[in-house]
Amino acid sequence: MKSDRSEAQPLLRPARIEDAAQVIPLLYQAIGDIAYALAGEDEHEKAMQILQQFYVQEDNRISYRNITVMEQDEQVAGILVAYDGGEADLLDQPILDRPGRSTDEKYTLVKETRPGEYYLDTLSVSEAYQGQGIGKALMAAFEQQGRKLGHSQVSLIVERDNGRALMLYERQGYIKDEVIVIAGHEYNHMVKPIL
Repeated sequence: MKSDRSEAQPLLRPARIEDAAQVIPLLYQAIGDIAYALAGEDEHEKAMQILQQFYVQEDNRISYRNITVMEQDEQVAGILVAYDGGEADLLDQPILDRPGRSTDEKYTLVKETRPGEYYLDTLSVSEAYQGQGIGKALMAAFEQQGRKLGHSQVSLIVERDNGRALMLYERQGYIKDEVIVIAGHEYNHMVKPIL
C-alpha cells in the first residue's frame, strides 16, 4: 500500500539555505571537475565544503539565490542554477577572491556565458528521481524565468561527447554557436531564442 506522501506532486520552489546538504551533491553530479575549479581546491571533501560556503552566501553564481529546486517527497529531487549572463563576472568575483584559493592555472574560471543571455549554469536530477519528467520541468522553468526577467535568449553548455544531452537540447530548439574548454573538457555553448 502506497503512502500519500509518495503520491505528492513535485513542488518547484526557490532554494533555501537549509537545502545545502542536498543541493551540493546534485551540483557536483552535474558539473564534475568544474566543481574543483570553482572551489580552487582539488581535495574532494574540502572542495565540497567550499562550495557549500558559497551556496549560503548571496553574491555568487552558486548562491541559493540563483537556484530553483524541484522538491518531491520532501527531498530535493532536482536543481536548476541560472542567472543573467551579463552578471557572470560580478558573480564570479567572490569565488576568485576567496582567501586561500589556489592560483594554479587549472582553477581558472572560464567565461561560460555572455551579456544578453539568461544562462543555465547547472541542471541536475537526483538518480532516485530520474525518468520522471523533473529535468524537463526544470528546463521549462528555466526558460520561463528567462522570459519573466525580460531576456530574449537563453543559453547553456553541454559537454561535446555527451551526445544524449546534445540531442535533447537540439530537439528543444538549442543551437550550437561556439566551443569552449573548461577544466580540460570541451563544451558546446548553445543558445535558444525565447521570445
